[in-house]
Amino acid sequence: MNQNSPKYVALTFDDGPSAYTAAILKILKRYNVRATFFVVGAEAEKFPKLIRRIHRAKHVIGNHTWSHPDITTLSKRELWKEITSTNIQIEKIIGYSPQLFRAPYSSINDTALAAIKELGMTSVLWNIDSQDWREEDPLTIYQQTIKNLKEKNLIVMHDGDRYGSGARDQIVASLPKLIKYLMKNDYQFVTVPEFHRVAYKIEGWS
Repeated sequence: MNQNSPKYVALTFDDGPSAYTAAILKILKRYNVRATFFVVGAEAEKFPKLIRRIHRAKHVIGNHTWSHPDITTLSKRELWKEITSTNIQIEKIIGYSPQLFRAPYSSINDTALAAIKELGMTSVLWNIDSQDWREEDPLTIYQQTIKNLKEKNLIVMHDGDRYGSGARDQIVASLPKLIKYLMKNDYQFVTVPEFHRVAYKIEGWS
């Protein structure tokens, strides 16, 4: 890692909104950090107030399908329905629809990618997995994340609790410690669109 070049980190949260999203928004506000939320359409429909809160706090909202399927098993028509119904729902709440899309389970192939591009959406993966979906211990999530840091980091976490992630208490508990570490080590916090501008497109990163 070159000590002189700027270090970037984009925090992203998948599967929400949920009852845990409010606690995450409070933490982000406390540290003045903007993040990107990849929301599930069915959850956005249930929690419109949280979508408005995310938007008001100037975080970026992305599309994470309507019902969180493995999109590689869908026809193009089914995939488009998953994406467009979510975009319509979000637009109904905040007045515009997302440009960014993230595939559930990071399961994507060339066919799905082409269908997403045809809709004018940008597909976004990540290069740091916090493992918060399977780790019970906040400290392990923190350690897992910082040990893999690079100069340009796109970190995946989860604020939703309905799609295999279980309760989100552990990410809420580990987030302040993680943010403080990143600040202390001179990482600049960016949203995903800013990350694409200052770093580079990350499609295909593993």
